[in-house]
Amino acid sequence: MVGSSKTHTPNGKKLNAIEQKMYKWLSPVSEPLPDLYLVGGAVRDYLLNREIMDIDIACKKPKETASLLGQYHDAAVVLFDKKKNAECYRVVDRNNKKNFLDIVPLRKNSIFEDLLERDFTLNSIAIPIGRDGRMKEMIDPLHGAEDIQNRQIRMSSINAFQSDPLRILRAFRFAAELNFSLETWTATTIQNQIHLVSKVSIERIMSELVKLFKTGCSAQYVRRMDKMGLLEMIFPEIQKLKGCGQNDYHHLDVWDHSLLVLENCEKIMSNLHNVFPESAALVQKHLEMNNHFALTKLAALFHDIGKPDTRKADKQLNRLVFHGHDRTGRNIISDLSQRVKLSAKDRIFLETMVDNHMHFLFLSRPDVKEKTIFKWLRKLGDDSVSLIMIAMADCKSTLGPASDKTTLDRHLAWSKNLMKQYFYEIRYQLAQVSLINGKDLLALGMSPGPELGQILAAVREAQDLGTIQSYDEGLALAKKMIQNRQSL
Repeated sequence: MVGSSKTHTPNGKKLNAIEQKMYKWLSPVSEPLPDLYLVGGAVRDYLLNREIMDIDIACKKPKETASLLGQYHDAAVVLFDKKKNAECYRVVDRNNKKNFLDIVPLRKNSIFEDLLERDFTLNSIAIPIGRDGRMKEMIDPLHGAEDIQNRQIRMSSINAFQSDPLRILRAFRFAAELNFSLETWTATTIQNQIHLVSKVSIERIMSELVKLFKTGCSAQYVRRMDKMGLLEMIFPEIQKLKGCGQNDYHHLDVWDHSLLVLENCEKIMSNLHNVFPESAALVQKHLEMNNHFALTKLAALFHDIGKPDTRKADKQLNRLVFHGHDRTGRNIISDLSQRVKLSAKDRIFLETMVDNHMHFLFLSRPDVKEKTIFKWLRKLGDDSVSLIMIAMADCKSTLGPASDKTTLDRHLAWSKNLMKQYFYEIRYQLAQVSLINGKDLLALGMSPGPELGQILAAVREAQDLGTIQSYDEGLALAKKMIQNRQSL
């Protein structure tokens, strides 16, 4: 990672952080090197004063250049495809894996031709790098710096999306990531060429979508993608959700409700310190694991995907019902996940979210017993964290005439308190080893079978609730339960 703060090189010259890094890589090399250009996201982020994760250096003879740099440092050279059909030689410091350079070939015969081939003007800027590591005058044939200043995404050429239709998704991702707008002609071209996305592999599409959902403002761009018809191309399952009316608890159809749940879920996730002041850091840690930040939002968007297939009119209640939509939705999201080639871990997470999204709505009711809440927290573990936020967003998005503000306020307060309790009390209790086990019950004369499991579960429940706290108390409770069963 590289910032833009000023530092000093050993010879006393004042260089910025990129220049110092380049100085350290280049200064030991005595052999001639080709012209080197800082390109791509590194230039963009440098101009935006953002943290720079990767440094891309474009040049002729990238393989030879990378090999030469590796020889002068204790560095490994790794070849990989950083982008589609674009080889990249990563030179990695063996003593510091975070210290690396990516050496890429010029796309054409000159840096000017290279820049004209890139996706957007904000990525079509190059800065020559001298042998002393110093950055020279910027090369900006498409006025990308001006577009950065105006905070807009502009395609580099009229053929930008035909060259690689994934750039359509990248436009939305960059807009969300940088909080930029789509330049008017670029947006019009995207609308006219949206069909090209069907030529892109689903793996590349999902990679971009995950990056989009990792931003803090994905919901507004998901809405825009939906209006352009892009979202339905990727997820045809949403066709059924559109126009699927709901009962009086809702003010929107299933799809518009789902979009609003995504929006409210994102607001919660982007405002953790205010929503969960005592446990914000722990919630954030959960979201940073295993793509949970992106997948929780995706689950929020698809939490009601099972509703169209379970929609029925209940004459007795005189309203529409969706019995079993959570379980039906689980099966649909499972098929969807496999179709878009998500990993098994990601698929299981989404299945868990959709299948269990109703539980935390019901658990917040005043008449629910504490042992019932513990039962579900034990079953779901840390997945409960995402489910609590999805349930909160669901409640905030259910504003029909039959909905009740008092119920909403109670649920939100209960959810905030549960999140705090889970991280500081319940999670610890659930992680404790059971006070007794099956061998203890066998020693009391019980035979293997369902009854043994039932008694173990009941003793564990008492342990979770704090009713018993020692082995002797657990054994005494088990003996009492056995005696009660024998007396029946």
